[in-house]
Amino acid sequence: MELTKSYINGKWISTGKTFKSLNPSTGEVFLEIEEASEREVEAAFEAASTSLSSWRQTSFEERIELLSAVKKELLKNSEEISKIIAQEQGKPLTEALAVEVLPSIDALDFYENRGRAYLEDLKIRYWQVLFRDKKGYYTFEPLGVVSIISPWNYPFIIPFLDVIASIFVGNTVVLKPSSTTPAIGLTIANLFHEAGAPPGIINVLTGKSSIGEAIITHPDTRAVLFTGSVETGKRVMELASRGLKKVILELGGKDPAIIFPDADIERTINGVVWGAFMNAGQTCASIERVYIHENIYDVILDGILEFTKELKLGDPLDPDTEIGPMTTEGQRMLVEAHIEDAKEKGAKIIYGGKKPDRPGYYLEPTILTDMNHDMIAMQDETFGPLLPIMKFKETDEAIRLANDSKYGLTASIWTKDEMLAREVARKIETGTVTINDHVFSFGEPEGAWGGVKFSGIGRTHGRFGLLELTNIKFNSEDFTRREKQFWWYPYSKDLFKTAHTAAFAMYGTEKLRHLLKLLPYMSYFRKTTSLWNLLKNWKRFF
Repeated sequence: MELTKSYINGKWISTGKTFKSLNPSTGEVFLEIEEASEREVEAAFEAASTSLSSWRQTSFEERIELLSAVKKELLKNSEEISKIIAQEQGKPLTEALAVEVLPSIDALDFYENRGRAYLEDLKIRYWQVLFRDKKGYYTFEPLGVVSIISPWNYPFIIPFLDVIASIFVGNTVVLKPSSTTPAIGLTIANLFHEAGAPPGIINVLTGKSSIGEAIITHPDTRAVLFTGSVETGKRVMELASRGLKKVILELGGKDPAIIFPDADIERTINGVVWGAFMNAGQTCASIERVYIHENIYDVILDGILEFTKELKLGDPLDPDTEIGPMTTEGQRMLVEAHIEDAKEKGAKIIYGGKKPDRPGYYLEPTILTDMNHDMIAMQDETFGPLLPIMKFKETDEAIRLANDSKYGLTASIWTKDEMLAREVARKIETGTVTINDHVFSFGEPEGAWGGVKFSGIGRTHGRFGLLELTNIKFNSEDFTRREKQFWWYPYSKDLFKTAHTAAFAMYGTEKLRHLLKLLPYMSYFRKTTSLWNLLKNWKRFF
C-alpha cells in the first residue's frame, strides 16, 4: 500500500516536504509523510468538482458495484490495515479489526443492500384539499463536493464511513485525515484506487491544520463533516459560515452509565469495563462517568476493580493485548491532569493512575471513587483510560447527574426493568441511549450517530446520515390544464368572502353551516379545482 503521499485524481502525489508520523507504542517514527500544500488543495478540488458532474449522474447500480469492489479489497486487506492501525494509532490489533475494520465491511454491505431504498423518490399525498389535484414527491440529490476532516482516535472507520456515505449519495470527496494518523487515512485511498474508482471522486490530502482550514473555506466545498474537539468544531463552524456551507459536527462526549439495583451483575461489570477502557478510553462514546445505586454499589465496584486488574496492557501488535498506548503524549498528559485535579479535590485512586515502565505513551487503566461534579474529570471530556464512579440513591438523582453536562452524545442504562429503562432513556439528554450495552451502536449501520448540546450538530450513519448529505428537493406537478388557481389574480370581495367561509368550513366547529354558505360561490371552485376532488375529500369537512 502507498502510505506516504496524497491521493489526487487517481494518482499519488509527491510534494517534497514531509512530516513525521509516530508509533505511540514506542514513541519512534512510524513513517515520513509527504505534506500537501495549497497547490495540492486546488488540484484536489479541481478533480472533485470535475468528476462530480459525471458521478452524480451514475445509477445506484454503478455506485453499488464500486462499493462492492471496495468491500472485496477491504476484506482482502483487513489484517494488513488492522496492523497499520495498531502501529500508527496504538489500538490493540484485535480491537482494530473488531471495532474499525469489520464494522466498515458491514457498512458497505448495508449500502449495497439497503441504502438505495432511503434515496429513492418519496411520493407524498397533499393535505390541503385544493392542492389534491397535484402530484408531489421528494427527490434526494447530491450536495456536491464534501470535505471530510477526520480524527486520530478512530482513524479508519470514522472517515471511511463518511466517505462511503458521501460517494453512495453521488457526492465527491476531499478527505483530510488527522496529521497524527495520516497513513491510516491513506489506506482508504488505496482501497478505492485498487477497486477501480473513477479518478477524482475521492481525494486524500495529508498535512497539518492549515490544510484542513483550506478545504473548509474552499469555494467548491458544499458540506463539511468534522469529528474532533469542541474548540476545533467551533472554528470549523466559523470558517464554514463564511461560505454558508453545511456543517455536520461530532464533538465528543462525557457519557454517563447509570446502574440500577436490579442490573445483571456480570453483564454490567463486563460492559462497563469494556465501555470505559476500550481504545485506552480514547472514544467519544467512552463511559466517562458511572453512577451506581447505593444498594449495589459495593458489588459492582468490587467487580469492576477485579476485572480491570486482569486487563493486559502491552504491545498493540500482540493479539492478546487489551490496553494499548494512548495515541499522543499530549493526550496522556491531559488525563494525568484530570487525575491530579480529582485527587486534590478528595477523590481516591483505587487502581492505576501510573505510567508503566516501558517506552511509548502508556497509562494504566485508572478507577476513581469519591467523585463529585466539581471535579474536571466529571465535567470535561477526559478521552483516556479513566473511570470516575459515584453513588446515587434515587432515580431522579441519577437522571439529574447524567444530564449535568455540557455534552450529550450517548448514555447507557443498566437494569432488567424494561419500563424503568425506557422511562429513564426518554429523560436523558443525548443523541443515543443504549440499555445494557454501550459504544456498539457506532458500528450499527442503521444507527444514526450524533449528539446534542456541545456534542455536535447533525447526524451521520443510516438513513438520517444519508439524508444529511443530500439536497432534499420537494417537487410538485400539476397537469390539470386549468387556466387559473383559486388563489390567483384577480382578487375581489367575493373571493375574500369565499376564502373566509371556506376556512370555517374546513377548520371550524360548525362545518355544515359554513358549507351551505359556500354554495353561492361554487363558481370559483368549478373554475379552479375539481368538484370531484372536493367530494373525494369530504372527510376534511366533517
